[in-house]
Amino acid sequence: MLQLRCAAQNYDWGRKYQDSEVAKLAHANGNEVDESKPFAELWMGAHPNGPSKVAATGESLASLLAAHPAALLGARVAEHFGQLPYLFKVLSVSKALSIQSHPDKQLAERLHAEHPKMYADPNHKPEMALALSDFEALCGFSTTAELQARLAATPELAGLVGAEQVAALAALPAGAAGQDHPAAKQSAFTHLMTAPPAAVTEAVRSLVARLEAAQAAGAALSEHEALALRLNAQFPDDVGIFSAFFLNIVRLPAGSAIYLPANEPHAYLAGELVECMAASDNVIRAGLTPKFKHADVLCESLTYRQGLPDVLEGSPAGPGGSVRVYQPPFEEFELQKLEVSGGEVALAASQGPRILLVTAGEAEV
Repeated sequence: MLQLRCAAQNYDWGRKYQDSEVAKLAHANGNEVDESKPFAELWMGAHPNGPSKVAATGESLASLLAAHPAALLGARVAEHFGQLPYLFKVLSVSKALSIQSHPDKQLAERLHAEHPKMYADPNHKPEMALALSDFEALCGFSTTAELQARLAATPELAGLVGAEQVAALAALPAGAAGQDHPAAKQSAFTHLMTAPPAAVTEAVRSLVARLEAAQAAGAALSEHEALALRLNAQFPDDVGIFSAFFLNIVRLPAGSAIYLPANEPHAYLAGELVECMAASDNVIRAGLTPKFKHADVLCESLTYRQGLPDVLEGSPAGPGGSVRVYQPPFEEFELQKLEVSGGEVALAASQGPRILLVTAGEAEV
């Protein structure tokens, strides 16, 4: 077993030092921390954008794996993937991450070839998020009936989507599920996400004024309306405020997880979580961010599948259920959560490399 020194990322959406699990773990890991900065992510893996190092030698984990692939990755993983197949992170989220998706393998290869500075690798990025605290996210498209109701109740949103697109969505049967009628949803969402900036600004300010007036008069806001005000405080006049009306609000308690295949829209909103993904840093963004927005690519590539994501509670394993296994439908990784109050726990043998993260307490391995 190798002890790693892991990279912390100080993105703007991270939490203040005293409130951040990432900051706590980065400090415990031996990193120097600047308490004036927000702490957003702790990266554990070999990705070049935040590579871990071997604590004893300072050598990069990527270099060591390249020199000894079969010994450190296992023969099967070394042959099939040729690298550490996953990237493991802890996230401390104070304000919304971007409205985003992650490309499938074919799209990742194209984007990397066309825009290598924005898409640093040619790999896909399916991922899973396991809540460490109460966790809130936008994830996947809402049902047809929910979209119809929100468009009817939100004239500012309907104006940006366009009369023709609103009429097409309104004509769908309210029970339409799954990927039925994706063309109507794609057309509506694309018109919204590519609307002229001046029109977006005018619509956001009109929406905010109306909702604030309603609040002042004692009216109760829907959860999406309340979120719109919150997002505008974080990203004023951003089109992502309206895109949230198309998506599900998902809230998870600690210990629950969701997984996100390629080409599904999402945005983490608040909470502490661990995240595991295929070894990639590819993100297609379209809102709630000062970074480059690739809205046309995002809208073209989404599946437009609707409904809530599957929630994983973990399958019990080990003596007394001390181990819970979270297995998404991806070949690159799974998560195992250990809660040990004393004694010993034996983990089943693995055919690939493991990263062990201790979030509380002490143990000998």
